[in-house]
Amino acid sequence: MKSNGFLLAFLFIAFLYIGCKQKKNDVFPAMDFIKGQIARVDTSIYSIMKLVALTDSTYDTTYVKRDDFKNVARDFLETPDIAKKFGGKYTEERMMNNDLGQAVFIATPNDKNLEVQRQEVRIVPGPPDEVKSVYIEKFSTNKDSSVIKRMTWYADKKFQVITITQKKDGQEKTSVMNVIWNKGENE
Repeated sequence: MKSNGFLLAFLFIAFLYIGCKQKKNDVFPAMDFIKGQIARVDTSIYSIMKLVALTDSTYDTTYVKRDDFKNVARDFLETPDIAKKFGGKYTEERMMNNDLGQAVFIATPNDKNLEVQRQEVRIVPGPPDEVKSVYIEKFSTNKDSSVIKRMTWYADKKFQVITITQKKDGQEKTSVMNVIWNKGENE
């Protein structure tokens, strides 16, 4: 009986030691926040508007059905969750921006070959803390082009996706999509 207690104590200490030695991924859970935002929009009564820039001053504007919102937000939903899946592969810098009155959490990869190249979360400290925006920059390549996506989610208001596609022959195409659902009177 004593040997079983000793064995259990030894196993507990061994697991504790191994658990502490593993690289911790202490990165803000931005994807959990965005998924929560999407769930709120899915149950809201806001009208959802999609604007795609055609020129500097001309937009193609369409209303989005609530059932289609997840599809329009798929660039965010298809983004790897660096807070859960990439233990130790990202470094997060946390700082206070006194000019903006916001805490800024910036995560960058230790390996530049990872898809998510930057995640920046801006929070207004308080009680309660309030996430203002999440910026995610992704990079991917395929056989004939490379794609940079610069995505910003503005809490409870809108999101923007800027896609820059660079072809192997040097041609570059930029597209900008804004989706707005909680438009205030001053916006």
